Amino acid sequence: MMAKLADINNNVDHLQAKLQLKTAQLNALLEITQAINSNLSAKALLELFSSVMHDELGVNNLAIFTLFDEWRQGIHYGVDEEVISSIQKDTILKFKHISHLKLNKSPLASVFKMVVPVYHKDQPMAVCFLGNAGNLKGETEEERLNFIQIIINIIAVAIENKKLFKEKLEQQGIKKELELAGKMQTMLIPEKLPANEFLEMDAIYMPHLDIGGDYYDYLQLNEDEYMFCMGDISGHGIAAALLMANFQASLRSLIMQQDSLKDFISLFNTKINEITRGEKFITLFLARYNTYNRKLHFINAGQTPPVFFSKRGVQLLDKGCTILGMFEKLPNIQVGELSIEHDDFLFCYTDGLTELENEQGEQYGIDRLATFVQSHHQLPVSDFNRKILDEIIRFKGSKSIFNDDVSFLTARFL
Repeated sequence: MMAKLADINNNVDHLQAKLQLKTAQLNALLEITQAINSNLSAKALLELFSSVMHDELGVNNLAIFTLFDEWRQGIHYGVDEEVISSIQKDTILKFKHISHLKLNKSPLASVFKMVVPVYHKDQPMAVCFLGNAGNLKGETEEERLNFIQIIINIIAVAIENKKLFKEKLEQQGIKKELELAGKMQTMLIPEKLPANEFLEMDAIYMPHLDIGGDYYDYLQLNEDEYMFCMGDISGHGIAAALLMANFQASLRSLIMQQDSLKDFISLFNTKINEITRGEKFITLFLARYNTYNRKLHFINAGQTPPVFFSKRGVQLLDKGCTILGMFEKLPNIQVGELSIEHDDFLFCYTDGLTELENEQGEQYGIDRLATFVQSHHQLPVSDFNRKILDEIIRFKGSKSIFNDDVSFLTARFL
């Protein structure tokens, strides 16, 4: 009878110890959860983990390594700094499961007893090296290690989520910046193009990304003269948008000061070199049209040649100079001149059109474009632009996106 009573008392003691242990573990989990909900820093979470390991579980030494961008030592105690510094990445990665270091014949067995790795979808997130833990009643070693792994997992996932949330905020910030830059870039493009007794124009601008490198512009210089251009700035994104703003301001200022296109393009090239320091280049087709003498003067600075259609047939306007921003001084400049007659037609575009590839890897090309202009030049300029847009969409076939910016600027001389 006395023996049976002793067994009952032992069972009660064991259950009470088990209950106290589980209560302590739940309190530890609650404390960690509250810390995560309070948005504590990664460092603070790791310090809390260290405190739980030492104060609640009696672990005498510990080192935890975390992997987010790269492996880094998260926190440690009870171990010399030299030991921590000596632990290599390969040593950390070789542990896939909870392991006894002595059984694995690890050189770290002289410092730590166990290793507890944390994986998420087969990807390592953290590895914790543990020394001896105090003997806690009501708990086996396996149960203790499982609980430690649970805590490490919770904290590692919380830190990873903090990192992902930070990245999301950064991406949202970048997206907003891109949207603002895109709006700024759209503001630089003329909202209205001429439709009068001398000239009818229409344009389409389709950046490959939110912000493209294509640029077109139009400006009435005086009572008799108009300027229009089509350009392509190397690069995309915010840098291209900022460069475009400088590009437009310089172009509009210099073109108003210079009657000679040759003098203008020399000064403009110098200005581009000052702005970009030789790191960016611009291709540009620029034309100056005089409605009084019906002369069109132009310079093509490395831009894809516009297609000009008149009673004399199709002509590619390629006379000019090299790409702007490549040389401090342009080596050779030629100014093209055309006598304009009623109903002459000009189609300017960027290389995103002619270099567009279909499913077979074939480019649309200048020859196909020239044939299209010859066949459809009689259309109103806006209808022509919609027609060629439909044409290149049909040409690229099932390819979901254009592989570059695509822009058109179409003019009919009346």
